[in-house]
Amino acid sequence: MKEKTLHGKFQTKDKMKAVLILAIVACAVALAYGDLVCGSSYCKQNPCSTKLPSSSCSPPATFRAQHAGKCACCPACVTLLSEGAACKTYSKELGETPSAICKEPLKCLTGVCTKVTPRG
Repeated sequence: MKEKTLHGKFQTKDKMKAVLILAIVACAVALAYGDLVCGSSYCKQNPCSTKLPSSSCSPPATFRAQHAGKCACCPACVTLLSEGAACKTYSKELGETPSAICKEPLKCLTGVCTKVTPRG
């Protein structure tokens, strides 16, 4: 494929490289943002004021000590979803609290709880 230069503008190949680099940088910033906002000591520095006894969850919900609120610092009752169940992804940095999540080791991919095989 021939590359053309139009009036000193980037060549098509150079534009594609620039877009790819920007996409990689954007992904890296998004991943780092979660660590910057929540970090390993966020919950210790910002303890949850909401108290929820572990006995307050009714089946099929399960008690999770750190699941709700910003950075998932607060307790919540959560329904664990099986493989193939419909699911949503949430942002703990924004304080979004899902009432249902995929059972470990399943991951929510394209709105479905899916078994992900480890690379190796």
